[in-house]
Amino acid sequence: MTEKDIAKIRKFSRIVFPFDFTRKEDEIEKTEIQTQIIIEVLKKGDEGLRKLIISTLYLLDIAGFFKQGGEILSLDDTRMKKFITELSLSQRKILYNAFRILRFLSTSSFWDAFGNEKLGFRWNGEYDIPQIAWETPLNSKEAIEEGKRKIEGFTGIKWNIERIRFGKYIRGDLRVVSDVIIVGSGMSAGYLAELLSRLDISVSILEKGYFVSGELPSVFLAQTTNQLGIIPVLSSANMNLISGRGVGGLTNMYFSLLHRLPDQAKENWRKFHGINTKEIMYDYAEQEAEKIINSRADGKDEQESKTIKDIGEIVGTEQKFFTKLIGRKSNPISGDKALSSELFIKYAVHFGANLYLGFEVEKISRSSRKWFVEGKIKDEFGNVKGTFIAESKALFLCSGSYGNTKILMNSGFKENMLGRKLKLNPAGFIIAYYKSAQNQFNSPNYIEFNNGIMVKEVKFAPSIWSGFITESGGEDLVKKTKQYPFTKTLMFWFREDGNSYFVRTPFGIFPKANFNGEDIAKFLFAVRELSLALLATGARLVIPPVRGIPTFEKPDDVDDSNIEKVKPSQLEMFSLFATGGCPASFSSQNGIVDSSGRVFGENSLFICDGSALPDSTLTPPILPAVSFTQICAYAFMERKKFIM
Repeated sequence: MTEKDIAKIRKFSRIVFPFDFTRKEDEIEKTEIQTQIIIEVLKKGDEGLRKLIISTLYLLDIAGFFKQGGEILSLDDTRMKKFITELSLSQRKILYNAFRILRFLSTSSFWDAFGNEKLGFRWNGEYDIPQIAWETPLNSKEAIEEGKRKIEGFTGIKWNIERIRFGKYIRGDLRVVSDVIIVGSGMSAGYLAELLSRLDISVSILEKGYFVSGELPSVFLAQTTNQLGIIPVLSSANMNLISGRGVGGLTNMYFSLLHRLPDQAKENWRKFHGINTKEIMYDYAEQEAEKIINSRADGKDEQESKTIKDIGEIVGTEQKFFTKLIGRKSNPISGDKALSSELFIKYAVHFGANLYLGFEVEKISRSSRKWFVEGKIKDEFGNVKGTFIAESKALFLCSGSYGNTKILMNSGFKENMLGRKLKLNPAGFIIAYYKSAQNQFNSPNYIEFNNGIMVKEVKFAPSIWSGFITESGGEDLVKKTKQYPFTKTLMFWFREDGNSYFVRTPFGIFPKANFNGEDIAKFLFAVRELSLALLATGARLVIPPVRGIPTFEKPDDVDDSNIEKVKPSQLEMFSLFATGGCPASFSSQNGIVDSSGRVFGENSLFICDGSALPDSTLTPPILPAVSFTQICAYAFMERKKFIM
C-alpha cells in the first residue's frame, strides 16, 4: 500500500461517513487516528486483503474516470459525492461490492478511532497468549515478574515458550521433522494435537497466522479472518464467505456456542450421503468431545434474549437453547468473555506439541511412506522470511473448508468430489431500531421455523455493526450509526437445498453458491416474517438485508415492498458456518475421506475438521467438527503401528 492509496481511502471515508465534529481540532485528531488504524488493519490482515483493497481502489479510479471524468483523488467533493451515490445504487455487482468493501473499512476504522465505548460498547481486553517483550531488559524484580506474566498468560498451565517458533524471527529456510504434522490451529487441530501429544507422539502444528491480540474490533477481525471475511462467493446474490486465520481459527468468531448434531442433520447425513452416525460411533465421540470442551470453560451463559422469546411467541414456535460457554478471553467484536480457542493449543504445547507460527502451507506431496509439506515462512505483515519443508509419517489437514480445498487443489489432487458438497448455510442480518436503549447481547436462545430457518440475537461492536446497514452512506449512515444503543440485531441462517462447491479461476480458488429458487424463497421468507415480528415487538424502524427497498416503519410497509419479487442480486448474504469441501462418504465416488477422516487411497493422510462433514450441521459446527476429530484420532491410533 502506498501513501496515495491511503489518501484515496481517507477521501472515500470522509464522503461516505461525514461525521459532524464540533471542533476542527477534533476532526484532525480523529482522522489521523483513523488513518493509523487503517494502516494497522492492512498490516495485520493477510496478503489477500491488501491485494483486494488495491484492486478495489484501481477499479474505482477507472469507474471514476468514466463516470465523473477523473480518478478519485482528482474529483472535488461534489463530484465525489455523486460518484459514491452512484456506486451505492449500482446494479453492477462488481461496482457495488467495491463500494461495500471500502465502506466497511471506512466505518469500522472510524468508530475504532472515535471510540466504540462512546456508544455504550464495552470489553476488558484480556487474552491468554504468550507475549515476549524482547526490548524489555529484565533487570529488576518487577520486570522479571512482568516477563513471567506475559509468558505464562492466565493462571493454570503455562505456555511452553520453547516449543513455539515465530516465523517473524526466522531468517532463511527451515526443515521440520515430526511423526505427525497438523495444518491449522483451530479447535479441532488443538484438540487432536493434545490427544496425540499425551500419547508421546511427536506433533508439529503449522499455522499461517499468529496469536490474535488485536485491541480494536477491526484489527481483531483482520487477524482472525482471511481478507476481513471478504472472500467473495460467486453467486447471484451479494455474499461473502468468512474464513478463519490465526491461532484459534474461525472459532474466534463463533461466540462460544455449542450444540449437539440435531436429529434432522443426522437424517440428512444418512439420507443424502449414506453415513449412519450410529455406525461410526458418533454419539460416543460427541459425548467425549463435549466433556473436554466444557471442562475448559469457566461456566455457561444462560441469559436469554427477551426479543427472541417474544418473536417465538408471535410466530408460534418455542425457543431453544445453545450451550454458550464463558471463558477468559475477551472478544472485541462481540464484547463477550468467550472460551479461548488458544487454550486447546496451549494444552497441546504443554504436553509436547511444537507450534510453528507464520508457516503458510502451499502444497503437500508423498514419497514412499513419508509426507512432505511445503510453504513459505512469513512475518505478521505477510513479508516472506524464507521457505520450509515439513516431513512426517502422518498428515492431518485442519485448516477449514477453504484452506483444505485450496491446499489439495494446489497439490494436484484431482478427485471428482474435491471442493464439492459445500454447505454455505446462507445467513443475513436484520437491524431494528427502538425508541429506548436496548440491552444487546449474543443470546444462547434461538428459534427455528418449520422450514429450518434459525434465528438468534447477536451483538457487535459499533465499528463492525455499522457495516451491516444496507445501502446507507453519508449523513444517513452517520445518523443511523449514532443510534446504535437503541437497536437490536438478529441473525438468521438455514441449510441451502442447492449444491455449492469450490472452483478454480484465473484469480484463485473461490466458493460458488448454487442456490435454487427454494433457497431464495427461504431468505425472503425470513426477512418478511422477522421484520413483521420485530415491528410487533415495538421496533420503530427495521432495516432488511435487501437492497433497493425502503426501510420498514409499519407492517403495511412490508406488504407494500413486494419483497417476494426482488431479484437475487439485491440480497445481502454471508456465510459464517460453512462446512464440506472435503466431504466424508463410504466411497471415493461420493467423497474425499471415509467415515474416519482418512483420505481415500491414502493410508496416512487425514482431514478431520468441519471441511470433512458431509452436510450442514444446521447449528454452529464447533462440537460436530471436534466430534469428528475424535473419531479420526481413534482411527489413527488403530492404524498407528502400520503408519509409524
